[in-house]
Amino acid sequence: MELRHSLGLGNRPVPDIVTLLEMELGVRVYVRRLDSGISGLFAYDEALGRCMLLNASHPRERRTQSAGHETGHFVSTRRNAEILHRQEKEDTREERYANAFGRAFLTPARGVMQKFHELTAGSDRLTRRHVIILAHFFGVSREAMVRRLEELGLTKAGTWDWFQANSGITDEHARQVLGELAAPDKDKAEADQPTTLRLNLLAAEAYRQNLLSEGQLARLLQLDRLDLRELLDSQESEGTEADGITIESN
Repeated sequence: MELRHSLGLGNRPVPDIVTLLEMELGVRVYVRRLDSGISGLFAYDEALGRCMLLNASHPRERRTQSAGHETGHFVSTRRNAEILHRQEKEDTREERYANAFGRAFLTPARGVMQKFHELTAGSDRLTRRHVIILAHFFGVSREAMVRRLEELGLTKAGTWDWFQANSGITDEHARQVLGELAAPDKDKAEADQPTTLRLNLLAAEAYRQNLLSEGQLARLLQLDRLDLRELLDSQESEGTEADGITIESN
């Protein structure tokens, strides 16, 4: 909650955890396709700072939870590299902390309780629609949402298992409830590109300031010269409107 309040989140959902980590906490976040058994990793380097890698092959909600978990490592044991495997057991104090931190950060107790009571007012049972809307609101998976409700005592233990034994809560159910509310997954789309938008900007700036040559950038980004030139030209054309405008330093 200290971190949430310092970021001005209060009890509201985290709208975009990748942007928040990059812009507010200075973490270099990369979303790339990995083996399905790996959810993400966190590492700290003296020169590069904090780095996080998330698996683009996983659904956005799952990546958000992985990012929340890795943020737990960032605020606790930030200098220790960590790899999060799917279905990993909580067999260490650090993993238990990171999992608990991720749940509290993404689904704050007070915020969940308030929204739960708003949605279920007048209803005597928890429905699939309730779960889908709550999960969408907080940006987490349906399972994570139900298990958080169980943890907070808002529904009885075993509720998720009951749903699973009774046709589950499927993506089709979610589409029927949310319709066009489900936004496109921009990070997954970007993962298919050889570089990220942030890397493009950094590369173009390094080239503009003569910090790196075309050859060095091509090797670092693993691009051929033609693709690199296209990248640099596109960044230059996008910045022409700001030519002559300098950034003031305080």
